[in-house]
Amino acid sequence: MSLVSPSPPLSELSSRQWQWIGAGFMMTFASMGGQTLFIAQFNREIRAYFELTDGQFAGLYTLATLFSAVLIAFIGNVTDKYSPRFLGVICLVGLALTALAMSFVNNWVVLCLVLFGMRFFGQGMLPHIAQTAMSRWFNRFRGRALAFSQMGYTAGEAMLPFIVTTALISLSWRDVWAIVAAFLIIVMLPLVLVFLRDPPDGKKAKARGDVNPDSAETTALTGAHWTRSTVLRDPLFWLLILGAMTLPALGTLYFFHQAHLVGVKGWDVTTYTAWFPIMAITGVLVSILSGFLVDRFNAYKLLPVFLLPVGVACLIMANFDSVWTIPVFLTVLAMGTGMTPSVIGALWAEMYGTTHIGAVRSLAIAGMVFASAAGPGISGAFIDAGINLETQSWFYAAYCFAISALYLVLQPQLARRKLELDPR
Repeated sequence: MSLVSPSPPLSELSSRQWQWIGAGFMMTFASMGGQTLFIAQFNREIRAYFELTDGQFAGLYTLATLFSAVLIAFIGNVTDKYSPRFLGVICLVGLALTALAMSFVNNWVVLCLVLFGMRFFGQGMLPHIAQTAMSRWFNRFRGRALAFSQMGYTAGEAMLPFIVTTALISLSWRDVWAIVAAFLIIVMLPLVLVFLRDPPDGKKAKARGDVNPDSAETTALTGAHWTRSTVLRDPLFWLLILGAMTLPALGTLYFFHQAHLVGVKGWDVTTYTAWFPIMAITGVLVSILSGFLVDRFNAYKLLPVFLLPVGVACLIMANFDSVWTIPVFLTVLAMGTGMTPSVIGALWAEMYGTTHIGAVRSLAIAGMVFASAAGPGISGAFIDAGINLETQSWFYAAYCFAISALYLVLQPQLARRKLELDPR
């Protein structure tokens, strides 16, 4: 078996295929309303209004996110049963309603419910729908389709944090959330409807007798025996989920506690968010490269390296305080965030096939959402105990390097599993 798979040029993608990728982009961009990077911009205002400490707000955030992870684990397989267009509309409306509710929230119980809705619809379901569709609809271009669709998140992280911190100078935090709700309904909902209007497995395509130009060599879905229950009994899944959970946990805590972080470092929060575009640009470049590498070499072969930049970024945060640390930290961290969607997104199809890809991905998404809950919660508890984020970074770096070493050892086993599903 060749160690290198064919990686066709992007010129082979049709306009209709680019439309499908565009739908993934729109859904991941819309998901920013429920992502920690966005919500963290309101951390200080929300804590001040409800008189919460870092640890207390992180605890509420963790609780809401944990419940969303549990729900995703139970119902995430709806992506195997219903169309992305139908599910995308439901989740966009749900996210818009919770954003609108945030503009009126006045007690911590309702706050927790609103955070739950944001995390479930935004951070959980919208990316899950997008990435499941890309994994199912693309084969030779799977890595790059996942990478390009994930750029919706990259575009959001480049623009939105600075826009929000600037808007909060003249608008109240409640006004900003009301604007978010309106944007989701007036702008994002019509775009998703348009871009998802003619998918390869839709009724119109089937009526025309269309054949997906990037389907597998056989039209049969793979991995039929890998159901939700069999995946949960597979020891390899639990080892893979450790790495998949790492970036959501670490990326979330660094951005959720950015008010604490800039205070420890002596930075200005506006200066910090002003550097986010460099993180986004780096993420885009690395995402495109990693998508190409996944299509050429397979995702499992990149597992030993995709967390190394995250570990290095943690070391940088642990050791340096100068303002130049901000762009260096964000650039190196972006190398990891750029690789993760393509590598982890394609990994589940390589290891477990495409028959139950929605169910398998829902388990992975639930684990990643859980990690994004545990990260801020655990870190916030340490902060309240007097262990600041700078000191914590030493442990986070060591964890990244340990997981990378584990995946290097697992390479022969991963290769055998890939060969079982795809003997080419």
